Amino acid sequence: MRFILASLTLILSTTAFAQQDNCQKYATKDRYMTAIKTVAAHVEYSIDELCTLPKVLDIEAQPSRVITPKGDVIPHVRVQLHMAYESCLYMVRDADQVITSSRCYSGW
Repeated sequence: MRFILASLTLILSTTAFAQQDNCQKYATKDRYMTAIKTVAAHVEYSIDELCTLPKVLDIEAQPSRVITPKGDVIPHVRVQLHMAYESCLYMVRDADQVITSSRCYSGW
């Protein structure tokens, strides 16, 4: 009986993990969702694919800015895709949804 219960728990938790939507926490935050959609198009995925992609463990979106040498402050959203062995950071300019910089890095 314990074996069946343990197996059922494992199957249900694995299914729930596989269906994880990393964008759900930003569903009511239009600024962040727009930037995540820009990143999804850049990496050639639909927003639904990117949000549920198994290799992406978490998606992080935060307000940011870029300050030019002249002192101009340009609002951006920093979007990070966290995966098992690397993370990728994208700076998305608010005004026109252009990715002004991107880089991936590894912990190895």
